[in-house]
Amino acid sequence: MKNVAATINDVSSAVVAVIKSLIVAFVFANILYSTGIDPISGIVSLVDTFLNGGLLGLLALLVFASFIK
Repeated sequence: MKNVAATINDVSSAVVAVIKSLIVAFVFANILYSTGIDPISGIVSLVDTFLNGGLLGLLALLVFASFIK
């Protein structure tokens, strides 16, 4: 059972690392070239959702932050 949990943890951390890398790549590509994707406004919209959500937004932000090591 430990082996299965470790494997799932490794796979999920690899997927998160790939997603983070893609976000960084899109941000830099958007700075250098005019792309059709605007990740900066997406990040601003996500933060704005947390800030305007009141107590539920704060709780969602805490849950989201707990996933980050």
